[in-house]
Order: sequence, then structure tokens, then C-alpha cells
Amino acid sequence: MHPKMSATRLLAASGAEKRALVDIHELLDRLYVRNRNQHRRSHWFKSLGQFRKQLGLLIGELEDGKTNTLEQRLRFWDERCIHQWYLTFTQLVAAGPFAVMGLVLMAATARICKISGITEFYEEIGSEDMKVVLQSVNEGGAAESWGELVAGEEEDEGEVIEREE
Repeated sequence: MHPKMSATRLLAASGAEKRALVDIHELLDRLYVRNRNQHRRSHWFKSLGQFRKQLGLLIGELEDGKTNTLEQRLRFWDERCIHQWYLTFTQLVAAGPFAVMGLVLMAATARICKISGITEFYEEIGSEDMKVVLQSVNEGGAAESWGELVAGEEEDEGEVIEREE
């Protein structure tokens, strides 16, 4: 759980962002209804159902302005849901026949995380990590750690192996 996770970003969302949440929920509803008979036992379809339900609950809480409940839901999503949904949808992309649907679901997940502010914490972590790396480069510490790669020296060039035909 991230102590910085709050509903302030979601509550401050613009009208267009709130409409985007509703549009994504409608899209998920349509995907759910259209694919229910064929894929109801599939692993990814269960994640789609949970994603759709959780987004509907989030939209309802956002409309009611329940800050405490929104924060609890966002923490729950961050701890238990988002990573699982993303993993499931990436597996759907890799499966082949339903790759386009997987991409749509991954994009929906990413958009909702951006609007709700879930990704802000991770962006801050990434930004801090990048600052440390850049500082190391500026101070010359990177040359000590990665000197051989920076200088273009290679320890192992490999061994040529011929094919037997």
C-alpha cells in the first residue's frame, strides 16, 4: 500500500476525464455482453468481468463524492487488481486470436490508472531512479560500474559455431 495514494487526483479530474471513465465502462459492458457465451470460462474473461464491475463501482462512488471509499477502492486496485488485470490482458495479447481485444483492455487499464492517479506514485519512483542514474553519470560513478561497456571493450566476443547440415 502506498501512503501517497489518495482520491484527490480522481476527484479533481476534468469533465472529459470523467466522461472517459464512463465511455470505457460502456465499452467494457459491450465487450462483456458480446463475449459472454463464448468466453465465460476463460481466465481473461473473469478478469474482464471484475474490471467492469470495479469500474462501475468506482464511477458510482465518484458521482457520490465519497472520498474515503474512493481511496479504499484505489488502494485495493493497486494492491490486488491492476497488476493481475494487466498480466491477464497481456497474456490475451500473446495468445494471438484475441490480441486486438487484449490491446483494447490493456489500453483501458492504462487510461483508467492515469485518470485515477494510480500511476503517479510509480512515475515518481521512476523519476527518482532516473535522477540517481543521471547523478551517477555526472559524478563519474557510471564509468566505474559500467566502464567496460562505456569504453567499448568486450570481454567475450563469443565463439563461432558452424551448422552441421
